[in-house]
Amino acid sequence: MSERKTALLLSLALLFCYAYIFPRWADWNQNSRLDLTLAIVEQGTFAIDDYYTNTGDYAVYGGHIYTDKAPGTSFLAVPVYFAFRQVADTPPARALLKRLSSTEALAATLREGGTGLLEEKVYFAAALYVATFTTVSLPSALLGGLLYLFLGRILESRRRRVVLVLAYGLATVVFPYSSVFYGHQIAAVFLFAAFVLLYRMRRGELGLGWLWAVGGLMGLAVLVEFPALFPTAGLGLYALWFLRERLGTANRRGLVAALARVGLAGLPFALLLGYYNNACFGSPFTSSYKYLGKFPEISNTGFLGFSKPSLEALWGITFSPYRGLFFMSPFLLLALPGFWYGLRDRRWRAEAVLLLGIVLAQFGLISAWYDWRGGFALGPRNLLITLPFLTVAIAFALRSWQGRGLALTGGLMLLSFGITWVISVSGQELAPITIANPLVDFFWPKFARGDIARNLGMALGLKSWASLILPLLVIGGTLSITCRNAPLGGTVAGRPLRREASPSASP
Repeated sequence: MSERKTALLLSLALLFCYAYIFPRWADWNQNSRLDLTLAIVEQGTFAIDDYYTNTGDYAVYGGHIYTDKAPGTSFLAVPVYFAFRQVADTPPARALLKRLSSTEALAATLREGGTGLLEEKVYFAAALYVATFTTVSLPSALLGGLLYLFLGRILESRRRRVVLVLAYGLATVVFPYSSVFYGHQIAAVFLFAAFVLLYRMRRGELGLGWLWAVGGLMGLAVLVEFPALFPTAGLGLYALWFLRERLGTANRRGLVAALARVGLAGLPFALLLGYYNNACFGSPFTSSYKYLGKFPEISNTGFLGFSKPSLEALWGITFSPYRGLFFMSPFLLLALPGFWYGLRDRRWRAEAVLLLGIVLAQFGLISAWYDWRGGFALGPRNLLITLPFLTVAIAFALRSWQGRGLALTGGLMLLSFGITWVISVSGQELAPITIANPLVDFFWPKFARGDIARNLGMALGLKSWASLILPLLVIGGTLSITCRNAPLGGTVAGRPLRREASPSASP
């Protein structure tokens, strides 16, 4: 199997797993984003006055209600929902929605005493699912393939790369947030794609014309998730560093022209954001977080909720059972020795510094935010942007480890997979913010009694734990096919992989 076929198969397997779990219906965050999409398509306005009753995440200004989220995700879903609306009005689509509303396996997941599977609720759930699949699940799955190919520059072993990519996509907070209509994972896709392009330009494999694409990706990342601004700044400094080296310090005109491509490509997205803010909140330089309706304490804390970093928040997003990244996915701790290996390698030192800087900046930023907990959430969603870069760091460690090191890695990955899936597939609701250990006190009891989140298997009639058989079979089959005849060492099907110096083996 070729490298690109392996990458494609990994992307398809991840896409199946992401699309398999339905977005939870009572999730304020994604409902708020979709409300904006509905308002644009149905009414031609940014105000969600007629839709906001399904969410508490909104801003109030000038007598109107608006989403308090970055608008990029909602904008991306506009053509998707427009097309869905045309199809959903056809007789076959209406018949299908009606059939789904009477599915016994799905009905068994409903709250007793609720309104049941009303047709309008099924319509909204279907629209949410289609929007999520197109704008979140698909890009996130493609990121898995891109990550696999890029890691080929560090790790020769196909098996180690396959396992590492599957661990990234299915044993971290990436898994649940690739199945919901949020902006965090899309921002991660755009940022990592921009990083890969910049790296290839530094290596001389791509021309500087690709700076236009880099600028566009960076602009999109900020439009869908405001905290992406800090990783974007890091990528900008990285570009400035290698462009000065490539063009020469005396060629200031060429350097300015190159950087101007990045800025001009990102400018349309900045103008779009300014237009949106001005139309909703009276100024292109304001933010929805200044006018929060339900949580004014965030608006009144520091700058849009950001103040000084706190140890409580830092512990909370790293090791606590409440929202700890390393509690949920302990294998990510392997990034710590990975950065050490990367910094010691002269060929990768600049990239290791960049990736470490992005990770530390994001951890520091979220630990300075009033709402570092992320409200009703599964794990530390605000750290999703860092995970592709942490995965690259882990690859530096796996390149050098054998024996016990690999056994430790495998054990931590299996533990991470178990914790992530219990948290991600248990129950129909997110854990209340008052529960200190959601895994033990909320999700595990639901999983143990067979309360499984709504999924495609239930639409086919599978109930409870049986509904999880299909994605597990897909994961096992993908591992079997991609790792066949691929030893843990540096060969694939008996042939050595091309070294990092060859640009043809990886993106």
